[in-house]
Amino acid sequence: MADQEGGGTAKSGWSLGGLLNYATQTVNSVMGYDELSVVDPNSQSAGSGKDVHATTKLEEDRKQAFKSYKDYLGKDITSLVILPVWIMQPFTMLQNMAEIMEYTEALDKAAVTEDPYERLAWVVGYTMGPFGAIERPWKPFNPILGETFEYHKPSTGIKYLVEQVSHHPPIGAGHAESPLWTYDLVSAPKTKFLGNSVEVYPIGRTRIRLKTTDEVFSLVPPTSKANNVILGSTWVDTYGDYKLLNVTTGARAHMVYKECGWFGSGRYEASAVDGWGRVLVIDGYIYREDGTKAYILEGKWNEYLDAARCDEAGEMLPDAEILHLWKCKDKPENDPYAFTHFAHELNSANGLSPLPSDSRRRPDRALLEAGQSSEAAVAKYNLEEMQRKERREREERGEVWAPRWFRPLGPDAEVLQDEYDNEQCAQYEFTGDLAALEGPRTPEEVPEDSVCGKGFVPWTYPEIHDNLGKEAERQ
Repeated sequence: MADQEGGGTAKSGWSLGGLLNYATQTVNSVMGYDELSVVDPNSQSAGSGKDVHATTKLEEDRKQAFKSYKDYLGKDITSLVILPVWIMQPFTMLQNMAEIMEYTEALDKAAVTEDPYERLAWVVGYTMGPFGAIERPWKPFNPILGETFEYHKPSTGIKYLVEQVSHHPPIGAGHAESPLWTYDLVSAPKTKFLGNSVEVYPIGRTRIRLKTTDEVFSLVPPTSKANNVILGSTWVDTYGDYKLLNVTTGARAHMVYKECGWFGSGRYEASAVDGWGRVLVIDGYIYREDGTKAYILEGKWNEYLDAARCDEAGEMLPDAEILHLWKCKDKPENDPYAFTHFAHELNSANGLSPLPSDSRRRPDRALLEAGQSSEAAVAKYNLEEMQRKERREREERGEVWAPRWFRPLGPDAEVLQDEYDNEQCAQYEFTGDLAALEGPRTPEEVPEDSVCGKGFVPWTYPEIHDNLGKEAERQ
């Protein structure tokens, strides 16, 4: 299916193609909200929201989509649909994976906390961050095989790198380091098409190690569901069990994300009120190694998470100190893509001269950010054609592609408690040196126009792309 161009306002929600692709993100990228309205920020009618023709066209597309995709009922549709660029945001899924780096102060706090159960609570707070990052309906660009994204924060010593290590199935692998901790992620989500909804299984592997205690933590997040992908106003719910295990000691955190009722009833509501008089949508506990309760966890997963000491029955202790583990930061007002401040930071070079394979350098992403939708669509098509050309060249040479920064560990790699097995989610190990990403590649000042949309080369055989590469660069 070839990409198409378009624009305008879609007041009733996503096209099926948009939601199906959007649903392939990790659960760290899924956010619940009352209504999704997709607007082309570059269209003249974006501000008014009254493009009747575009609205009618989308309704027709949605009805036709149901006829086209009814054969996919009950199947994984992760890689089946190619999207027009106007339903996309100037961001890639690798950048989306990097949004976990926004609230690292909670992980820093965990590394220096003496109480082991409070320490576990702060790790939970860190993992909550991405739920508040994505309240935007546009879909990120799918990464090219071998594409990378890196993030550095010199003031804290944080360095992060993620690479697209598989195209079919789509898998991204990431690694971050700071003086206090390391973070490793493999993201390989699956989906199930249910007719008017898409269920998202956040298959992946998240492991965090605190250098101060040498403790390792393993995360298994809850399931998500995109509702009303054919008819009605589209909205996304996240529900089920959240599990964070201290692999070293056996202590654990368990939270329940509460599912909405029919037609979204009970969204952001729950049947209980916490000890501070607030309505809950998630609650849970920090458990000691012997299974007794140490801390109560309560909050809203798009707003905040708090903790307090509790007795073994789970009741908050009198005069218990409230730990504010996480609070979603304020977002820019009237942002055309509903980006967070941190998302804008991830789209900027910020003095970094990133690898040639970095997402910032993608011409389609940069053109869309500049408001040039038509040119972005052409550049996106060119990149996809170049990727297909790479695959054909590889097959002709009889070669096997391998990631540059990660290596697969194979089917016998150790699987921790509650984690997905190696057949469901392959394991990858970071083999690079993040310190080596500095030096001559990071001058004091790097002009934005020398990075964003420029010099994108994720290719194994760059010599075969002369014509297409030049055409993509001109867009």
